[in-house]
Amino acid sequence: MICGSFTLSGSGDTLSAWGDFYPDDEGLSYYQVRKGVFNGGYYLHRRLPLTGDDFYFYDSENDLLVLFSGYIYNKTELADRYGFDADESVPRTAARLFLKEGSEFVRRVNGDFVIFIAQPANRRAYLFRDQVGIRPVAYSADNGRLHFSSDINGLCRHLAGKKHVSGEFLLGFFKYIDLTITPSDRVRRLLPGHYLEYSESGVRLTRYWDPERIKTDNNMGYNEMLSELKKLVEDAVRIRCDSRFMAGSHVSSGLDSCTVAALARRNYSSQDTFYGYSWSPSGFIPSDPAYDERDLVRSLCSRERIEPVFSGITPGEFLDRVSDHYHNKGNYFEEHTLGQAAADGTNLLFSGWGGDEFISTGDRGIETDLLRRLSLRTYFRRNHIRPVKRFIKYFLLYTLLPAVGILQRNVARSFANDVRYLKKPFGKCDRKVLRNFYFHTSRRQLHLGYLRFYHIQERCESWMISGYRRGVEYRYPLLDMRIVEYIIRVPSLLLCRTDYFRPLLRIIGEGFLPDDVRLNVSKRDPVYMEWWYELFRQAGLKLMDEVDQWQDNQELAFIDFEKLNEEIAQYRRDPAATDGRVLFKSLVYMKAAHQFTVKYHED
Repeated sequence: MICGSFTLSGSGDTLSAWGDFYPDDEGLSYYQVRKGVFNGGYYLHRRLPLTGDDFYFYDSENDLLVLFSGYIYNKTELADRYGFDADESVPRTAARLFLKEGSEFVRRVNGDFVIFIAQPANRRAYLFRDQVGIRPVAYSADNGRLHFSSDINGLCRHLAGKKHVSGEFLLGFFKYIDLTITPSDRVRRLLPGHYLEYSESGVRLTRYWDPERIKTDNNMGYNEMLSELKKLVEDAVRIRCDSRFMAGSHVSSGLDSCTVAALARRNYSSQDTFYGYSWSPSGFIPSDPAYDERDLVRSLCSRERIEPVFSGITPGEFLDRVSDHYHNKGNYFEEHTLGQAAADGTNLLFSGWGGDEFISTGDRGIETDLLRRLSLRTYFRRNHIRPVKRFIKYFLLYTLLPAVGILQRNVARSFANDVRYLKKPFGKCDRKVLRNFYFHTSRRQLHLGYLRFYHIQERCESWMISGYRRGVEYRYPLLDMRIVEYIIRVPSLLLCRTDYFRPLLRIIGEGFLPDDVRLNVSKRDPVYMEWWYELFRQAGLKLMDEVDQWQDNQELAFIDFEKLNEEIAQYRRDPAATDGRVLFKSLVYMKAAHQFTVKYHED
């Protein structure tokens, strides 16, 4: 992680306490960098095989300072193009590219990165973020100073003083909000595919990656598409492998995680033990599950020489994770996985995150595209007109309602449950945000909406920050910008050659995925879901006794405590009279919001 302050005046206040963001006992060490009007630095973790050369470079001849967080995956290609050594450090590579092409160099880089470049003598600085938004960074610019940090909450906390957490940010615990906002109105995220230029003229933002310019390629052939995508997926995993690390992967019954896990393991074939981490419980046995995802996990792991590791989180540990929401940002199960990875010696985790939104696209948007192009034969093959009631139902759910901006009834009901204990003025979701995720008139528009919705980036940010604190880095091959761009180009008609749901990985996965995994059509894990509810239930029962403490928290004034207390009393009298799932989930996230504000204001 990197951070710093760039001061145009050459004097004045800066954040001198960057090294105090984390206590020493977390394995992190802060290394300060001071060069004239710049004060900042980077963090190293003792579990990671990284050195200062991976983060910092200074070119004294050109007075060019570079701080780098992340990785460049096409460095060999760039080295061949520009004639430098592919083995040199990534900050030095960034400096070379900047000197050759200026700020436009970033268009040629494929990687997960945040890059800060300063030219103190020219009184100018730049901040770059990767195309998809894998690495986090936020900034604040006022009074002739630019502050930035990979740790978004930390920057907000140190700049906010005693100001309250943004009310809209806290409402994000319960409803859909703009996920790009931060806890402080002084701090903004640098959006994916953008760079910032800071000078005496102020802040200038430039969007250098614009997937909205990508057009559907209606001349694309079916076999060509499958061949290209298979090569892209295999290469996306390969270029993210790094022999310096002890690698592992997430595993589940899903196509995305299984594909990435299998390919990653093959690239790490010489590593003795390769762990596969599942959120499914290690010991929990439900009453009568429809199926047990753990059997599919074991099937993949056995075939690929992966050692499966199931979650062992206890109710007490779960409640501890909820209390530490400031650090884990709601990723309670993944926080436990990070602890397991650290204990196993794993410091690099591959994930299939982002596959659902792009290469594992299902049926959303496809039917609309077929109708628009008058591909009626294919449309009616996929949507049988008999029985008529089912045809009308599917037409409404998958074509009409998303096009006119109406939520499905079950979705609207779940939203109402999520805000059940909020005061009425605070209960509505951001309509613009909902449009990005739920409404569309084409599959292309659906993919672009996913990028704008920011849930992809929000998880990547949270996991990167939490993971780095534990000495674990992440890789997301299915979010390689080349795959994202290619899928936007694919015509929907090519996704209809088979009757497979989410067809692409099922087809190109033949040969490296077991058929019981490759042909599994369910995305639900009934064992995990029942265990999830049990953990929330036990936590909720304990948290009922803490509600009086939360009422004294002025930052939670949007909660309808009168209604909450009434329904807690009703549940205690007659548990069947109250929807326990809604009540327990609400109590858990109220606790999380309360603890977030407490930590935010700690000295």
